[in-house]
Amino acid sequence: MEHRFDTFEIDELKRELRGDKRVLQLQPRVFDLLVYLARSRDRVVPKDELLDAVWPGVIVAEGSLQRAVSLARAALAEAGAPDAIRTFPRKGYRLCADEACRDAKAALENQDDLSGLDAGELQERAHAVQFAGRSDDAIAPLERAAGAFTVRGDRRLAAWAAILLAQIRLEWREPILANGWYHRAARLLEKEPACREKGYLDLLGGRMAFLQNELETALRLGESARKAGRRFHDPDLESVGMLFAGEASLHLGRIREGLAALDEAGASVVADDLSAWAGGLVYCGVIYSCMTRADWHRAGQWTAQFTRWNLQKGFTAYPGLCRLHRAEVLAVRGDLRDAERELEAALEMLATRAPWAESEAWRVSGDILLARGDFAGARAAFLRAAELGWDTEFEMASLHLAEGDARAAARLLARAIADNAWSCRSKRGRALAHYCIAAAESGDVAEARAALDGIERDPEVASTPALEALVTCARGELAAAEGRGPEAIAHLRSAVRAWLAIEAPLAAAQNRCRLAHFLTAENDHESARIERAAAALAFQQAGADGWLARCESPDAKARSRNVRRR
Repeated sequence: MEHRFDTFEIDELKRELRGDKRVLQLQPRVFDLLVYLARSRDRVVPKDELLDAVWPGVIVAEGSLQRAVSLARAALAEAGAPDAIRTFPRKGYRLCADEACRDAKAALENQDDLSGLDAGELQERAHAVQFAGRSDDAIAPLERAAGAFTVRGDRRLAAWAAILLAQIRLEWREPILANGWYHRAARLLEKEPACREKGYLDLLGGRMAFLQNELETALRLGESARKAGRRFHDPDLESVGMLFAGEASLHLGRIREGLAALDEAGASVVADDLSAWAGGLVYCGVIYSCMTRADWHRAGQWTAQFTRWNLQKGFTAYPGLCRLHRAEVLAVRGDLRDAERELEAALEMLATRAPWAESEAWRVSGDILLARGDFAGARAAFLRAAELGWDTEFEMASLHLAEGDARAAARLLARAIADNAWSCRSKRGRALAHYCIAAAESGDVAEARAALDGIERDPEVASTPALEALVTCARGELAAAEGRGPEAIAHLRSAVRAWLAIEAPLAAAQNRCRLAHFLTAENDHESARIERAAAALAFQQAGADGWLARCESPDAKARSRNVRRR
């Protein structure tokens, strides 16, 4: 039997949900739920009836039903019907797909409809709208709900609506409004006993503290949210709290502790069957943290897991960010053409679904252009990212170094590291290694040595294979600046092997160019030609035309400089 609606179809025989010109895969029980609602589309189906129909002979909590409804709504949102499943407070659910396609926004903004929801249902409704790319449409009804709950005297639900509003405002880069809703929620909950809403308030507070570089506070609140999630049996809260605590630990230099928390949070997405909102947030946070540490191997594995999870769920959570991270991984591996295609797709998705991430997309665009050797294009992209609010001091310093202006790179990095700027704070190991390289190339041996000593005093900041390779490059540059040519050559040869071992061919090629420069200085012209030829082949295969031109013109010292993979 087939059930046809305005924007999607349910095929019982093939067990397929079809929409947006593709098949949207669902978990078996979620599909069964959708079929039962479709067969009963002319009435409201009570919750107990749904539990008996979808889980026959099995005793399950109502939370399982709410989670299945949430997953079904997320899939239908991908099919263009985010509000197809209507909640009727204290009664049940009804599939109203045809009507929802015509008047979804009007239904969402109905104050009476929202004011009768419980916290879980309100969360489902708000997140369904967010995943349909319409988070701005959730603002007005949530504001109405917050007012209605306050008048009704339900402080917890009023606080819950305020927390959801603060989350949306924060994502839309409106920190003043987010702060206002955060404090309103805090006031509403101040006399309430321990509850899950207070856990989500801690989660929000931790996120805001993290953005303000209050890392100890962020860690404390993330841990508090994680404990509240465990106490009140809310896996979303527990896992996202673990994510935020892990991120704060990384930035505090507690690398092993932070990585353990991030990996566990990532595993919990599948193990605990998190909601679309929480699962997407956890995966994006884990992958981003890996990328900032140049942990390409871990980032690649989590990106692949994220993609599989999306396919299993039958929808794409944070789709633009997922493709954005994939573009970064592809660029590191030298697949610049595929990276640019992924970036183009990501930009198109982010423009409509997550404009708050546009600045990061421009930063990634600049990284890819820099890897290609298009310095003018990279500069324009980084400036656009800065205009949109991204801290690009680290990226601009890397560009200066690539262009041969080591002094400008060193000045910018020195200031950013001293100011604890976000771009260097989030990439401390990379920032110190780059500063060592820039200082050494500009002749400031004392500063280069101090930067390298800083890494050696805290080896955890450079504990990934890529960072170890980068630090080896820094040792080579310092050795060259101190007149130890053979030692510099040995370090750079070791770095080339390390880059190749982690499948970063462009980084290896860029190091070969610098190695060729040192070999020429030692009058080993034959070895220098071999290194340049190997680098040129890698640049040609990757389409890194700008670097290919520089590699083939070794006369000027600046043209053999190394853009270290970040």
